[in-house]
Amino acid sequence: MARQRPRLRKAPTLKTILRPLAGDSHRRASVDIHQYLRDRILSNALPPETILSQVEVADCLKVSRTPVREALRMLMEEGLVKAEPNYRCRVLGFDPRELEALYVSRIANEGIAATVTVQSMTDKDVETLAELLRQLRKDEKQHNLRRWLRNHRAFHQMLFCRANPLLQKRMTVDNQRSERYVYNAAQAGLTEIFRRAAIEHEELYQACKRRQPAAVVALLTDHLAAAAIDIMAELAPYWEPSTLRNAARLMRSGAAHLNDA
Repeated sequence: MARQRPRLRKAPTLKTILRPLAGDSHRRASVDIHQYLRDRILSNALPPETILSQVEVADCLKVSRTPVREALRMLMEEGLVKAEPNYRCRVLGFDPRELEALYVSRIANEGIAATVTVQSMTDKDVETLAELLRQLRKDEKQHNLRRWLRNHRAFHQMLFCRANPLLQKRMTVDNQRSERYVYNAAQAGLTEIFRRAAIEHEELYQACKRRQPAAVVALLTDHLAAAAIDIMAELAPYWEPSTLRNAARLMRSGAAHLNDA
């Protein structure tokens, strides 16, 4: 009796993954569509190499193509998708080169911006940091990763909120792009990174409260470098982040001389 070949499973189509948005879908703004697609990419419901056609996405969500086009552009800025021919995008996978470049950029830009920001922080700024810290602890306790990522981004934005507005915009985009890797780490069970982050965030808050730019730069450098190295060790153990290590070493050296200025 001839053996039967196993049937190949068909890859899920967009219509089985995406659902029409609740409410009046036709009036949905691009930010809502962006958040919806972003959540599904980060949760791997839309896995790497998935093709997102403007026409098909709009049909699945029951929206017009215009907000879908803008939502896909926002996803491209975050490094979650890449443009393809015929009004399509492809979901990108894990790339250690991109992760290293991203965190090198964050270490340099956020460190420099912190020197300007911390020394001019108001009492209200410090109170905002304290509240965000409380929210992060609550999010971690409740295992609410989506809300943790949002509050984590806001916490880091406070550390460069007095910087050049154009630089702030660049750093905000880098923050958003790094969230996919933090999400990957959470899915891989790398919980230690979150426990350590809670301690490091408290140390950053205390240094901001004392208005100590040099301490903030050093702590922030260690915080970002350790997160990137841990994620790479888990997801790309073959990759040696020498550029990242050198960038962190350079920023620590600079921070040590800030008090001499």
